Amino acid sequence: MPKTPTLRSFVIQSLGAMKRISQKEIGVRAGMDSDQVSYHLRKEGRIDDATFEQLLAGVGGTPEEVEVGTACYEALTALGSGALPPSHRAEIEREVLAVSRAFREALTQAALWSLSAPPRDEYPRPGDVEPARWQARELLSILKKEGTAGQWSAVVRASTRLQTWACAEWAAEESIQAASRDLKEAWAWACLGVEIAELVPGPEGWTNRIKGFTGAHLANVLKAKGELKAADAAFGPARKLWLAGSDPDQILDPGKLLNLEAVLRRTQRRFDDALRLQKEALKVSRSPAQTVISTGFTLEVMGEYERAVEALLEAAPLVEQEGDPRLSYMRRFNLAVNYTHLSLYTKAVELVEQVQQLVLDRGDEVESIRVTWLRGRISAGLGRPEEALRLLELAQGDFAARDMWYDVALAFMEVGALLLDAGRPAKVRAMIPGIVKEFQARDVHREALVALRLFQEATELETATAEMARSVLRFLFQARHDQGLRFCS
Repeated sequence: MPKTPTLRSFVIQSLGAMKRISQKEIGVRAGMDSDQVSYHLRKEGRIDDATFEQLLAGVGGTPEEVEVGTACYEALTALGSGALPPSHRAEIEREVLAVSRAFREALTQAALWSLSAPPRDEYPRPGDVEPARWQARELLSILKKEGTAGQWSAVVRASTRLQTWACAEWAAEESIQAASRDLKEAWAWACLGVEIAELVPGPEGWTNRIKGFTGAHLANVLKAKGELKAADAAFGPARKLWLAGSDPDQILDPGKLLNLEAVLRRTQRRFDDALRLQKEALKVSRSPAQTVISTGFTLEVMGEYERAVEALLEAAPLVEQEGDPRLSYMRRFNLAVNYTHLSLYTKAVELVEQVQQLVLDRGDEVESIRVTWLRGRISAGLGRPEEALRLLELAQGDFAARDMWYDVALAFMEVGALLLDAGRPAKVRAMIPGIVKEFQARDVHREALVALRLFQEATELETATAEMARSVLRFLFQARHDQGLRFCS
């Protein structure tokens, strides 16, 4: 039975086969006769350094080719461990190959860009800021497209070229984008941002500012997950690092931490603190439109719908000036929702068509479902129950398919009110147990669960009314971002 070649023998033989160089040719180039070459490649012992360099010269091998050959040898050797059945080993190797391809592209791009990159251990020069952001976006977009969240950390730790302030900033910002559609992805990006920030070299003041920035985004995702104590605990050190840091050119948005803390205080029902922080943020924020929209949402959560409308109308020129389609969507969507709270359905109709086009342009599936829900809510308000039921049930099903159970509950209570208006309590009674079960299994929201259970009891006792459904709906709207709110039946 042929003996397994040693690592160095495998590398030489593989390179020779790849380059179609015979052992005789290797010997000629290496200054050996063919018998010597054959002996070294067949012998069981390790090829010493001098002989390996001689053979490598004979095959024209380069350092990078040795690295690749070594990786192939180690992978093939690992297959012989026998720890897993062949089917599992094949699956693992396919995954490793996919990861390798994705990371090779990212690392290659990083290496190319680093040839002209500024020093990593200095505070960024003004002319280097936007190129650094562009490079970070391109590199991390490759990871997002080709790799999985569990693989991101490995490639970042493998390449110092990804350990930059711009990559930390981009990952943190991506966590906010993801929070509205996928909290697991949002958490992965926030954690990656924190990890990169720990690896960024440079002056202590600057690196502290980066760590504070990413730490606040991690706290924001904890808030989005409903872990308010953990979010508050995480925000304290982040704020401390931010304040201890230094960023003379304000490369990182000076209003971002104020806005993120305001959102946390809003969720904690500390509305005065939230509004104060948003007022401070407006003075320094790089995105005043975002700040005003967030202020409008704080007022909506407070039930101050008229003031929320005023804030969102004031945000219009700021949004237009910034030219961000996402902000344009948020302003119009939130404004339309507030109009429905005030029963101004005609005004909401004017906005929903604009929102629909923005969503189509952005291609965001979750936003599209929310627009369907909004259209259904408006149809109900305009006295079109059949159209409203069709749209709201469609939205409810799409929300459920994505495990967005709070949105399912909102759509269901709209549907329930319409069905009870139409004298169809049996369908409501049949639908609600499944929703209550999902809320209970996922621990979505304690007080929302209380409200839904009470409504379920009413349906079972055949005492549920459309007005009761709308009362629960109003509570769910307020309690979604105010988890301390108590339900009073």
